[in-house]
Amino acid sequence: MKKLSVLICLSFFLTGCTVSKVDLDSKEKALEIALNKDIELFNRVSIGYKYYLPRGMTIIDYENYNEVLYSNTTTYYLYVDITSYHYKKEKQYEIDNSKQYSKILNYDGKTGYLEIDKQNDKYYILYEYNYAKIEAIVKEKNINEAILNMSYILSSIKYNDVVIKNIIGENVLDFKEEKYTIKKPKQNDKTFLDYVNIYDKYNDEEEIEDTDTIKQNNETLEEVTK
Repeated sequence: MKKLSVLICLSFFLTGCTVSKVDLDSKEKALEIALNKDIELFNRVSIGYKYYLPRGMTIIDYENYNEVLYSNTTTYYLYVDITSYHYKKEKQYEIDNSKQYSKILNYDGKTGYLEIDKQNDKYYILYEYNYAKIEAIVKEKNINEAILNMSYILSSIKYNDVVIKNIIGENVLDFKEEKYTIKKPKQNDKTFLDYVNIYDKYNDEEEIEDTDTIKQNNETLEEVTK
């Protein structure tokens, strides 16, 4: 019976459905499975950190620990906060009941939060975990896929202490004085929505098959049903 319940949760997580507070709450078990998955594969290496980028996702811009990623009509904005990681500065999160969905995350010593809020006919996702953040504005039908991609990226980030220590040491004054928030590519006065308009010019009907995510989802389903 327990296996059947988990399988039902995963089926809701991996298929499109009407998004509501009830539907999102029913996916918490699947979110827990995704974050507890020990990913040992790494295909993206940057200065001071590396992570697993699901197949089907591409990097379309990078600058100063800010990356713009794209997959299946969705643009993701990733920021890796090596300063907070170096000083082990953990934020205090609170549930925001004004959002469509708000959840504090704490798995295997990694903390963060996930927020989803409706904006017009789309949904804004803010996902902070493991000293990194991802933002995205997605269609309702792409919420589950976006959360899964974000979970794999954020939970798989591994930091290089030696490299980060050298970086912070060389720029100690700059790092201590700068207030770190998610920065969008090309630092200027453009807003998050401005960048959505710049980068999100792909055909909305275009479907890019994320074969690696599908493969991992199938493996998870097989593990649950054993």
